[in-house]
Amino acid sequence: MALVERERELQLLQNLLNTTFKGHGKIGLVSGPVASGKTELLRSFADLCADEGALLLNATATRTDRSVPFAVLRQLLDCLPEQAGPVTELISTGTASEISRTAVATLLDLAGQAPLVVVVDDVHHSDEPSMDCVMRLVNRLRSSRILLVLAESSGDWSVHPAFRIELVRQTQFHRIRLAPLTADGVSEMCSQHLGQSAAHHAPEAHQMTGGNRLLVRALIEDHADSGELPGRAGGSSIGESFRQAVLTCLRRSGPDELEAARGLAVLDATGSTNRIAELLGRGPEALRRVLQSLQTLGIIHDGRFRHRLTRAAVYDDLAPHMLAELHTRAAQLLSDGGGSVTDVADHLVAAKHVSADWAIAVLQRAAEESLAADDEEPAIRYIEFALSVCTEERQRALLRMLLVRTKWRSDPTGAARHLSPLLQAQREGHLDVEQTAYLLRVLMWHGRIQDGKELITHLSRIRPSANEAPSAVLTGARNLLRHAYPQFIPHGSGESDHLFDSATTPPGQQAQASAVLSSVLGESTGGDERCIRVAEQILQSTQLSDTTLESVCSALQTLIYAEQPLLAGRWCDTLLAEAGSRGVVTWQAVLSGLRAEIALREGDLVQAERCAVGALTLIGVEGWGVGVGATLGTLVQAVTARGDFDNAHKYLREPVPAAMFQTRYGLTYLRARGRYYLATDRLQAALADFSYCGELMTLWQLDSPAFVPWRTDSAEVLLRLGDHEQARALTKEQMSHIGSRTSRTYGASLRVLAGTASHRGRLSLLKESVEVLQACGDRLTLTQALFDLSCAHESMGEFGKAQMISRRAGRLARESGVQRVQDPALTRPEEPIVLHPAQADTWSRPVDEAASAADVLTLSERRVAALASLGYTNREISRKLHITVSTVEQHLTKVFRKLRVKRRTDLPVELEFDVTSPAC
Repeated sequence: MALVERERELQLLQNLLNTTFKGHGKIGLVSGPVASGKTELLRSFADLCADEGALLLNATATRTDRSVPFAVLRQLLDCLPEQAGPVTELISTGTASEISRTAVATLLDLAGQAPLVVVVDDVHHSDEPSMDCVMRLVNRLRSSRILLVLAESSGDWSVHPAFRIELVRQTQFHRIRLAPLTADGVSEMCSQHLGQSAAHHAPEAHQMTGGNRLLVRALIEDHADSGELPGRAGGSSIGESFRQAVLTCLRRSGPDELEAARGLAVLDATGSTNRIAELLGRGPEALRRVLQSLQTLGIIHDGRFRHRLTRAAVYDDLAPHMLAELHTRAAQLLSDGGGSVTDVADHLVAAKHVSADWAIAVLQRAAEESLAADDEEPAIRYIEFALSVCTEERQRALLRMLLVRTKWRSDPTGAARHLSPLLQAQREGHLDVEQTAYLLRVLMWHGRIQDGKELITHLSRIRPSANEAPSAVLTGARNLLRHAYPQFIPHGSGESDHLFDSATTPPGQQAQASAVLSSVLGESTGGDERCIRVAEQILQSTQLSDTTLESVCSALQTLIYAEQPLLAGRWCDTLLAEAGSRGVVTWQAVLSGLRAEIALREGDLVQAERCAVGALTLIGVEGWGVGVGATLGTLVQAVTARGDFDNAHKYLREPVPAAMFQTRYGLTYLRARGRYYLATDRLQAALADFSYCGELMTLWQLDSPAFVPWRTDSAEVLLRLGDHEQARALTKEQMSHIGSRTSRTYGASLRVLAGTASHRGRLSLLKESVEVLQACGDRLTLTQALFDLSCAHESMGEFGKAQMISRRAGRLARESGVQRVQDPALTRPEEPIVLHPAQADTWSRPVDEAASAADVLTLSERRVAALASLGYTNREISRKLHITVSTVEQHLTKVFRKLRVKRRTDLPVELEFDVTSPAC
């Protein structure tokens, strides 16, 4: 199409030439935007004139020619030096009128000898005397053999309006408009220079250039080596040819176009016609005409640059001082005109230096707005620039605090680099109570214990007035220390610790959330209904944000340690989805760590490992600070339970901060390491870790078995060492600390206690443990209890029951993600288990059930069948479910018929207890 269009334009000029040969003079005006191919067309036409025997006079006007009299006429006459001698002499001595008359007469004489073609390119730059001479020629060429071809850039005739009017009214006048390349024309150029493979990018190239031939050619030059044009994104960097082509188009168009393009490049998306005009000190109407010229040129479209690389070419060409001046003026303009605070801040940052007092406040507000939109990158940019120009110390402290909050959302390690200046600002009195409490949290998170102690001392000295309630901020800090860093709570009866010893919990979600978590962790009987209710109320009424994340996590942990994993899991999944959609990395990491802990307590080892690895990957082990103990501990417990000891060992080799062991998070880590030692037969090391856990938990008054059951952990080690009496005593002691007999911790304790009992006693305790654990949904501990129960039946010669229960344990093990089956932890060394041949492959045999019991059995039938599958007799089932033996028999008859089995040992393994029974 590009070649076809050029041939059509050239043919129009040739038609005018043919008519001129017949003695009918013509005027041709080639009109088009800058770089539309006018000069190229005139050169092709000049070659054609030479072939046809016409006499050619050629001139190209320039911007400097406007002030030089007869500059264009001199170029024309220089093409015929011999015939133009008299006119040349007159230019130096004669008047303008004499020069014009003589020049026209000379040209008419030349046309009598041969057809004459007079070509003036960029005629809009011609000087006035030359234009007057051309106008005289126009009035005389109707019956001559003269073809006058003029080339103009569209919209640039404001220099010679009278000449333009006179030209257009001539009957021999013909206009030839050069339009930009169409998409097909661009495709043809691309194929011609780069091959057919580049044609599929032609639509993007056309959109990028507007069909401007010079810009298209520049794109082709920049990508000649690759043979491929940039795709829809336009590439990541600007090519030199394209950059120069954009600037060439603007400079050839004129200073007004270049200035307008620069104003638009600075204002960018905030630019409008009125705003650009005000920025440049121009009238809106005049600027509107200039913008229309830029659109015709292919630089802009609908008031915006066609492509970001086009803007980059203009923007990068600005001198630093001009750039700073324009951005400063733009910031003031937007601020006065009610523009977006972030747009004003962007201009302030781009100016690189500001002295206005209002700038700091604008930058701070812009950062806060960006944070509200979860856009940390510009917020950090605004704050860091504000810090670079701010000199007032209190304001600098406020900005640095905001910077720490912002960076902590995605890079806690990076945020830690700003803590020392903040600590110094606090010492100098530039931080208020709330800011000091926040600084304390971050310092403790990163294990800066000594600095944290300094702030604790400072906060503990703050006394409310006689009638003033305790501060929610201070109480929240106290409760955080109580459940996360209990070693650092000030004790004593002095005045300095009055606030930390307050029993009053003031209103405020952060204070309430930390209070209920402290209560759950500190109560020996676990969390009560009130704590669960308050935690759920907090989750229902709290919008996830930087300031509420701690409250949300405390509420979730309250549900976890109050033995409500299903409820905690639902809330955590919802919050994780929100954190993911909003893209806040640290929120995702912290919530993923909690989700891993929930999955571990549900016995889903695969999910626990996946979530824990994700949490550690998001912000790195270093970014977790002392909190790494909880997440890394969860990960180690999960892979250890799966039997993946190599990875467990690898994770335990991760360097952790020493301060972690002085926090609650270190307890989770110690327990995980102890479980690894137990699983790998390092019994004394395991016992040491569990015992140390117990010492710290007792000292810190965080002795909740639902958090870390250190007594039964120690009991398991003691059983392996043969100390059954001590194991029994520790287990009994733990059970006395558990308030609910339906909790998973109680069920797990029953399993350990069974290891200290005789055969019959063990069987009874294990059955009760299975019932409790199955109702709670902890598949991992249930798997262990079922396996122990199977072994107990095996030891009593009840091989059918043992096989039936073993099959269920095998299914649950696979569901939980267990890769390697460990020896039963509760098996006495002097009584090794020898599996019946029928049981030997039950761990690897696939489950093949004819029908799902849940689909065909009633609730009552499922409960009876589940108890029967565990080896309960009909009479035992009747007593447990408070129904008659006859009813039990009837239910079992229906179960056997519906499931198409003949005996209890054939009952399917997916039988579960009533999930609607009271949860733990």
